[in-house]
Order: sequence, then structure tokens, then C-alpha cells
Amino acid sequence: MTGPVEPQKHRTDRTGPQAKPRRLWITLLAVIPALFAAGTAGAFWTGYSLHDRPFAWYNSNRIAATAERAARDLSPVVVVALGDSALRHATLDEPGMAALAAKHGVESLHFLRIVHDHARIEDFEPLLGDVLKLKPALVLLDADLLFAERSDVAGLRRYGAHLTEVAMLGRSYLPDQSALQYAKPCHAVGPQGWTATAADRWVEAREAAVRMNDASPAFERVRRFADQARAAGVGIALLLPPRPAAVEERLYGAGNAYRPAALDRLSGQADLPLWRFPDSARQTTAFCRSGMLAPAGRDAYSAWLAGGIAERLSHPRVEEAALQ
Repeated sequence: MTGPVEPQKHRTDRTGPQAKPRRLWITLLAVIPALFAAGTAGAFWTGYSLHDRPFAWYNSNRIAATAERAARDLSPVVVVALGDSALRHATLDEPGMAALAAKHGVESLHFLRIVHDHARIEDFEPLLGDVLKLKPALVLLDADLLFAERSDVAGLRRYGAHLTEVAMLGRSYLPDQSALQYAKPCHAVGPQGWTATAADRWVEAREAAVRMNDASPAFERVRRFADQARAAGVGIALLLPPRPAAVEERLYGAGNAYRPAALDRLSGQADLPLWRFPDSARQTTAFCRSGMLAPAGRDAYSAWLAGGIAERLSHPRVEEAALQ
């Protein structure tokens, strides 16, 4: 006899049409976060890449305005200074520098200072062609521009911190370009406030943003610009804005940092003279907590710089002398 037939259990066909929606949802759940992450990363990189555009636009307009003012003068003297924010603290603004130059016999000075925080030569390269079109008598460059390097990792980290401040503290997304060029907040600190420990902290903070390398490719980039300037009849000089004595020892002391080797490299560049604020004046100068020159020091440095500009412009250039 044949026993009772048990009913067959219903088995789900995992390869049939019902499996397709399940696989689709699994795929979407895996892909959507990846697409979101890729889109976020792309937006972050795009924002980082474009974040410095306002700097170029703002200062292109300043260059154009300087050209217009100079064109209205019968015998304009244009001097352009490019550098780090230390240069902003070390010099008076344009009218102040013009007034000091007039005391040294340089009439109608049109002084244009363009600075960038933690500056590299790459920051200024979009502007260099327009700078030369001004036909300046002299371009002053922060000597650190020949050696400064800022990695993309450090730049991305700073941009990420900036976005955090925008989101958490309500800061403006676009930097205040006028403040970058002209603001000089300062809490003066006497020489005794700049201990070796304070100097170490200052250098560490700076190196987190921009690294100095005596063998940097930036040297040749500045060198090419200097050659172009010379061909256009424009003089070049290098500046070393003063730092607190403890910081200078940490930066420039033998074996302490990049600067001794960097200055040795400069010694063979006769057409890149290095202008250094006298030691006697620097040792009596007060600085801000940021390591920048305090107001009294700025006045002293500006007066010294105006005298240097007047002296340089009073002598015929080497090329001109050779033709006489």
C-alpha cells in the first residue's frame, strides 16, 4: 500500500523575480552612502580649490586702482611689496608709507602692499603679470617666499577647520579680504615675554601651516619672476620682517632651522639683495603675542624701509650704469 502523501513544503525560489527587489535595495543601501561620501568629498575639494579666488580678485582690483592713481601723476614712483602677514604688521599702510618716502625726497610714491597669511609664492603668481604691468620702480619680496611650502594636507586641514568655524561659530565663509590686507590687531608683549618655550610654540604653530625648506622649488619660481622683472627694468629686493629675539634664535640660529642654509643660498644672488632691519633697532622693539611687530616697532621699521627705498631709487641700476 502506498502511505499518505505529505504535502510539499512551499519553498521560496531565491533566484526568481521576488529576489530582484531585495538585491536592488541591498545595492542602493551600499551605493547611496558611497555616492554621498564622494559628493561631499568633491564639494569639499572644489570649495578648497576655489576658496582663495577672492584673494586674487580683490588684489587684482587693488593693482588696477594703483595703476589709475599712478597714471594721474606726472612722475609716479610705484613700489610693490609682497609677503606674509608679518609684512602687514611691519609697514604702515599706503598713505603712511608715501608720507615717509616724501620726507626722504621720493615724491609721488605709490606703495602697494599685498600680503597673505602663511604666504607662498604660489599665492601671488596669479597677480605677478599685473604687478609687472604697473612698471614699478621696485618690487620688495618677503625672503621666506623663496622657501615656503604648504602641503595640500595642511591646506585641507586649515580649510576643514575654517568650515567648522563657519558652522559652529557663524563665521563668514569668505575671508574678509580688507582685513587680510589692513587689520593689525595687537597685544604688545615685552622681550621678557618671549621665552625659548614661547618661541618653540610659535615655530611649531607656524610649521603646521607652512614649512620652510632651503631646497624648496619655490626658490626657482621666485628666481624666474626676478629675471622677468629685471628684463622689464624693475628692481627687486628681499625683506626679512623682524621677529622676537627668541623666535629669531629658534629660526636662524646655527643648526636650529632652515634659515642659515637659505641665506647661504641667497648669498650667490647678487641681483636679489637682502635688506635686514638693524640688529640694534630690532633688539629694542616690542612685538605682539602673534610674533608680529607692535605699533611702535612698525613705525620704526617703516621709517627704515622708506629710507632704504629712497636710497635704492637714488642710485642708477647696474644695467643703466653699465650703459653710461
